[in-house]
Amino acid sequence: MNIEARKYHLIEQMMRLNESQIQKLENFIGGVSESELSASLDRALQQVKKGEVTTHGDVKKKYEKWL
Repeated sequence: MNIEARKYHLIEQMMRLNESQIQKLENFIGGVSESELSASLDRALQQVKKGEVTTHGDVKKKYEKWL
């Protein structure tokens, strides 16, 4: 997928966000510089590649009694 297609895909995803999700995204992006954001995303991708993540399903199971 080329860069333009990837950007368009991100824009499409953002268009589906609700008000609360937009606020969280604005707070996240607004609180860090572009280089910090890039470094954070790079670290996250490395963690995914190493399997150092917890799935959404596992987290839901762990906390389902409070949901």
